[in-house]
Amino acid sequence: MAGQDKKNTPPQRQLRGLYSKVNISVRSLNIIIVVLAAALVVCMAAGVSNAGFSVRFDTVGGTTVESQKRMYGELIEAPDPPAREGYVFDGWYLDQNATRPWDLEKDVVTESVTLYAGWRAQ
Repeated sequence: MAGQDKKNTPPQRQLRGLYSKVNISVRSLNIIIVVLAAALVVCMAAGVSNAGFSVRFDTVGGTTVESQKRMYGELIEAPDPPAREGYVFDGWYLDQNATRPWDLEKDVVTESVTLYAGWRAQ
């Protein structure tokens, strides 16, 4: 009888590669991989549905400049410079104090951002 039990029992599979080093079942790992792949798809869908990132322009008292939508890694399209009575437009900055300049020819969009107009008195 003992010999019959050995014949009816399927042989154990020898795991190789990554699975041989991990103390978790193959089924559990497959579930984790599927869940992570689904999460990646959801994140990509959210990025595409939002059509990229918003770039807002705060003219700090100047004329209005329209917002833009840009994808990750794209340059911002240079808007027409705003106007403000008694001041000369000095470029776009990442902060209201105009200490961190944004270079429209080099800096790329990596997230939604508000750019602030820099002004010099005339």
